[in-house]
Amino acid sequence: MTLNQLQKYDEAIRTFNKALSINPNNVDVLYNKGLALSNLGRDAEAIQFYDKALAINPNNLDALYNKGISLYLLGNYTEAIQFYDKILDTDPNDAGALYNRGLALNQLRR
Repeated sequence: MTLNQLQKYDEAIRTFNKALSINPNNVDVLYNKGLALSNLGRDAEAIQFYDKALAINPNNLDALYNKGISLYLLGNYTEAIQFYDKILDTDPNDAGALYNRGLALNQLRR
């Protein structure tokens, strides 16, 4: 199990920081640091790491999905929908993206 899976988010972030000091362009580490930050309720910071991962791999579905979640949690519903739409462009039947897109549309009363 990973530190994220064990919900040891602070420890995971320290480990990710060490890994990023060695390779700052590791998409998996950038994404997982974002996930740990999000799990701590630090979604604005998480988005920064999802963005770094997406700058390297714009098709990283996990980063797109979780950036959408963080945007939603921050009340940026319209922007969250844009990220769910990117996922749906790749897989129109992605249940998670469809569901979360619907939640964001509901918040916008659409």
